[in-house]
Amino acid sequence: MLRNLIAIKVMMLVLFAAGLVQAEICEIVNGSFEDDGPIDDIIVHEPNGWDANIPSDKFIGKTETSWSTDSRFSLFISSRWYKQLNAGDKATVSQQVNLTNIIEIKFDLKLDTYSGTRWDPSLITAILLVDDDVVWEPNSSSPNIRGEYIGQRYAVEDKYRDDEIHTLSLGLRVNVDTVSGFPEFYRAWWDSIDCCNGDSLLEGDLNRDCYVDIEDLMLTADVWLNEVDPNDTINMFKEDDLAGYGIVNFYDFAIFADYWLDSSYQE
Repeated sequence: MLRNLIAIKVMMLVLFAAGLVQAEICEIVNGSFEDDGPIDDIIVHEPNGWDANIPSDKFIGKTETSWSTDSRFSLFISSRWYKQLNAGDKATVSQQVNLTNIIEIKFDLKLDTYSGTRWDPSLITAILLVDDDVVWEPNSSSPNIRGEYIGQRYAVEDKYRDDEIHTLSLGLRVNVDTVSGFPEFYRAWWDSIDCCNGDSLLEGDLNRDCYVDIEDLMLTADVWLNEVDPNDTINMFKEDDLAGYGIVNFYDFAIFADYWLDSSYQE
């Protein structure tokens, strides 16, 4: 145990000095909505790579700079004020994607109301869809879902990881009928829509979550200087191995450090 604790401390010091390696492995077109600059109405001018499905009498959609996590722009979708809405009404942007080898889809999201009142998800909520299936939404049991959702990750289910083309959509969905509409603007900003390809995971991503981070470091420390199966992914440097077994040491850690805090998401 003491040996592992010492190993963690030493490795952390090395990692803080390590460089980052960029991996480009899968592509969602214009995932940060930077290609077009500001768009006043995405119904009139759709963002590059995306199809807008915005009922103009019920929702507003545009790209703007008031909030973003990647460069300048993000997608902004808002419900209109005091307009009749029905349960199931949606405002989305969509893109055709191949999810064959995609492990996760990552995104950033901000939810807010115009006057700063609470956002009850039983009334209206943000959604991420694959085809017509809602695969992610904020905690529906919370009485207030206002706030920032940074680095959200949807683990792609096996049923979508086939050779077919699927429709990835993001936006807002109304959950109740309201003849006179909401006395509030429910506003969502989407940014940094990225994906992680399982065939291109970085060395050091031992738990296969598309990041090389502290969780992988802990797995390394658990077997530090121990013998492992030479084909185990934790045994990254094989030239120092004796026949029949591998050993996890600083040769393996040097490879691990090259990918520290990097991810298999395309930037």
